Amino acid sequence: MSYLRHRVLALETPILLSLILLLVTFVAPSAGLSIENRAIVMLINVALVVGLYSFAGLSGVLTFGHMSFMGIGAYAGALVTIPVVAKGSLLPDLPGFLANAEVSLPIAILIGGGLAALFAAIISLPIARLPGLALSLAMFAVLIICYQVEANWDSLTRGRQALLGVPTNTTIWVALATAIGAMFVVFAYQQSRFGLRLRAAREDEYSAAATGVNIVRERRISLVISGALIGVVGVVYAQYLGVFTPNDFYLDLTFMTIAMLVIGGTRSLTGAVIGPMLVAVLTYTLQQGETVTGPGLQQVGLAIVMVLVLVFRPSGLTNGKELKLSTVVTRFRQGRADRNGRSSETDKAMTAVE
Repeated sequence: MSYLRHRVLALETPILLSLILLLVTFVAPSAGLSIENRAIVMLINVALVVGLYSFAGLSGVLTFGHMSFMGIGAYAGALVTIPVVAKGSLLPDLPGFLANAEVSLPIAILIGGGLAALFAAIISLPIARLPGLALSLAMFAVLIICYQVEANWDSLTRGRQALLGVPTNTTIWVALATAIGAMFVVFAYQQSRFGLRLRAAREDEYSAAATGVNIVRERRISLVISGALIGVVGVVYAQYLGVFTPNDFYLDLTFMTIAMLVIGGTRSLTGAVIGPMLVAVLTYTLQQGETVTGPGLQQVGLAIVMVLVLVFRPSGLTNGKELKLSTVVTRFRQGRADRNGRSSETDKAMTAVE
């Protein structure tokens, strides 16, 4: 029992976060189709931000190119799940092995995640050697390259036209499974010796290198894991949209994902989960306000919140802390003790007055 309790406590952060997401998944459908769709997008965003956190958060290098992995996963998953009959009219010039391929969602997830991981492994060979700012800019260049390829490869992606006929297999439960799976994978990685070495390099690059940490290798490993996770999210997101273009995986989504990570906190898995949830609530509230103020309130409000967080809470709302039951219980007890102490002092003061 003690061993089992120890293992559960070691996983308390992803377990508690999973319970929160599970509660949202149960409640959202009862609030109507619109809220359920928002919950699906929120769960997908959680998995997406967690995937970004697995590199940007653990390495300390914020990149602007991770949506390239999402686009690869989305198109790869779509091309192997669109019915063969539909591909004959939509994409008549597809190679034979793609034109005749029609697989289930789990297989598509493996294909999309695998191709994104392979692409990440290839680009990591030169990119992981770069210093922080240069690495960020190089990843942004990768994003532009991938966008241009997707937008101009008409025979494979339909270019700038929407890719139609993608099966809509992503339900709220598929989105939940994706988010929870991403959380446990990233939590296991950050607690492993590879994740610990990468976090050590994040805190002090020179000291980590002096103790034998191969920073380039650790960044490569992290980039491949991050690419695989975001590629999986791309498959799931494409199977939710049903119709998409290269613009769906470009600048708008890039900056929104970074905003969610920054607001929640770049240095904790809890921040990577809480950020998308708070942004989902905030954007819904601001969208309701746009009926009074007109369009644009959502973007302005989100930008203001991000600036306020950066000014008053540079480490994000979670301040680099993980959600732990022991911490919650301790704070509850401290708060209760403080209230009891204040009550005792009040009673003493009243007695003295009398």
